[in-house]
Amino acid sequence: MPVELEYGTVSAVDYQNCSIRVRIDERDGVETYWISVPQRNTKGTQRRLLLPEIGEEVAVLLDADGVGGVYLGGVYSTVDPPPVVDENTDFVRFKDGTVVTYDQEKHLLDVDCVGATTLKCAKGLTVETGEPVVVKAPSASLVIPVVDLKGNLNVDGNIHATGTMLSDGDNSNHHSHP
Repeated sequence: MPVELEYGTVSAVDYQNCSIRVRIDERDGVETYWISVPQRNTKGTQRRLLLPEIGEEVAVLLDADGVGGVYLGGVYSTVDPPPVVDENTDFVRFKDGTVVTYDQEKHLLDVDCVGATTLKCAKGLTVETGEPVVVKAPSASLVIPVVDLKGNLNVDGNIHATGTMLSDGDNSNHHSHP
């Protein structure tokens, strides 16, 4: 059965069956039957379905009658150009505005989330960097039963403590007791 490469616009999306319908303007606006959308993984490693959105321009392989076939992928155009054309940059922008960018040339991963971000680990988490770490926030809370600090602690501001402050080393001679 001969197949033809066609371009059209997604007119319907079925998440349950991982399929779409496509309107083919070159065929007087005929709409395809439900056609399958191939996925990267479907067995051991699985991901959320990656389906095109309604109104997205796509390429499809269609059978001779132009209504059955398979989805090949989305197609950028002058109306919807690619968001990044740098060959060294991987880029994802989600509908809510969250952006994840990785620049291989600069070795820079940037995550710009419009909402909260959570990182959970069943085991340990190690953060290593060859440069200073900067955390900017209106405030921070650490809920940790024990903190071991190796190195010096510099504080630019006041310290408020509830409980006992103990020193296993020499006490500073720059204070007085009432």
